[in-house]
Amino acid sequence: MRLRNLLFRTLIGATCLFVFNEFIIYYLVLIQCQWPGKSRSVDGQEPVKVMLLADTHLLGPIHGHWFDKLRREWQMHRVFQSAMTLFRPEAVFILGDIFDEGNWVNQKEFDLYVDRFRKLFHTPRGTGLYSIVGNHDIGFHYATHPYLVHRFEKTFNNTGVTLTSIRGVNFVLINSIAMEGDGCQLCETAEKEIRHVSAIFKCGRGVGQCSGVPKLEEYSRPIVMQHFPTYRDSDKDCKEHDAPQVEPFRERWEVISKESTDLIGELLNPRLAFSGHSHHYCFVERNRLGIEEYTLPSFSWRNKNDPSFILAKISQTGHAVSRCMMPVETTVIKLYLVGGILLVLSSIFRLVKYLCHLSVLFNARKKHYKLAK
Repeated sequence: MRLRNLLFRTLIGATCLFVFNEFIIYYLVLIQCQWPGKSRSVDGQEPVKVMLLADTHLLGPIHGHWFDKLRREWQMHRVFQSAMTLFRPEAVFILGDIFDEGNWVNQKEFDLYVDRFRKLFHTPRGTGLYSIVGNHDIGFHYATHPYLVHRFEKTFNNTGVTLTSIRGVNFVLINSIAMEGDGCQLCETAEKEIRHVSAIFKCGRGVGQCSGVPKLEEYSRPIVMQHFPTYRDSDKDCKEHDAPQVEPFRERWEVISKESTDLIGELLNPRLAFSGHSHHYCFVERNRLGIEEYTLPSFSWRNKNDPSFILAKISQTGHAVSRCMMPVETTVIKLYLVGGILLVLSSIFRLVKYLCHLSVLFNARKKHYKLAK
């Protein structure tokens, strides 16, 4: 009976350790994060609450080991759903590289990819989910194909330049792969779209010819969102960053080109920028366009030991940003190791105690048997 109790206690201890590391820890860490204070606004309007993350890199069938896939997707799912419960944002923006092998998989595999993504990153009613295309979704510019572009566009309704407005706050979602400026069809289409969006903003300010141009509900300078950061030579100018070392960036690989950056600035006149791609966090107070830019780290523990995401309050004239840390991978591993060792030692101690009790009981009965004989 006591042996059964020992096994039961060990099972309960292991279950508690698992539940803490796979459920409770996400709430304990995320509850330390809060929406930022009042946005820098004088318009008196309630700011739009936005959650931003990047580079989820859902593993595919080619390079993705089943356990690695199971582990990483569970972690991202728990953080995302815990954040939905705690923060209830109005909109979520994923800044590219949703998939790790989106440019390699066939249609059937892509459909399974999309189904997994929608299950992992399901949002509650009232929360919009916007997905921006990245190089792992359709390939780098030199390797992409119209079929891959169309496939992503059909699923996520975004592969060029898209204007999204939420209560007068305007977000422009840009395909970084199309910002090559080499005259290819994808780039020409994107440039036409960005000029079209520019015309909408000009009309919103009462400038230029507005015939045939959609009317902007409320004008405010836009927020640019794309996968690649705007041009900078490295992270050395970051006021905050978490890259292990500062390395030079290559145009059109780690960042978009100077020309494309200048084109975005000239046509859109943005007031704030968000990006991903580097897998590391960086906050630039004044980028090439003279505005704040936040480069988000990877949301996956496969790419980063201490991933994070951003909560932002954005009004028509101001913004406030808060960075939210996620559980550290090495901390979870240490908790499993320490908890497992303590559980094993406790079980061994109880087992030895139980065996000693049996030995004493056996010797007492043996002595009693001899006396009786």
